[in-house]
Amino acid sequence: MLSVATAECFTHGRIGIILHKMAMGYEDVKGHPYYPIFNRHIYVVASMFLPQRDAIRDILGVELPPVDYPYRYAKVYDEKKDLQVAYLMAKGLKDKLRCNISIGTCAGVGRGGICILTDRNKYLFTTDVHGNVLTGENLNKRSENGISKTLDKLVEILRTEYKIEE
Repeated sequence: MLSVATAECFTHGRIGIILHKMAMGYEDVKGHPYYPIFNRHIYVVASMFLPQRDAIRDILGVELPPVDYPYRYAKVYDEKKDLQVAYLMAKGLKDKLRCNISIGTCAGVGRGGICILTDRNKYLFTTDVHGNVLTGENLNKRSENGISKTLDKLVEILRTEYKIEE
């Protein structure tokens, strides 16, 4: 079985929760199309919601770039830096926990950034939805799209890199 950990911001820890529920066989997710690929093939060692720079530094041991936009207590970057920060979050998590797969998500202004790190590769991608945390534009749509795209990509990775089938 493969160990998975998530450090999430704009997806609010929901990727880790969904993966955990499928890995553990919760009744409410047994009908999900990806249930057979996650169940009995992965386990979740950590699932974190980390919107604050200081918490990421203290927990994951990584220094993030300065924010692009001041906003309450959360970090807000443009899309290019979101990709960089998602990678730093995933890398910090993978280094700390030595898991097989780590996932980092970050989104401020733009489509956001998602990173999946495996034992062999780095996958960086964005959502299909432009959002803006400063104005509240499309935040739920972007989050839902990010969760969906991450699950899709993780299934693809499990099938191609790890040869896991249903």
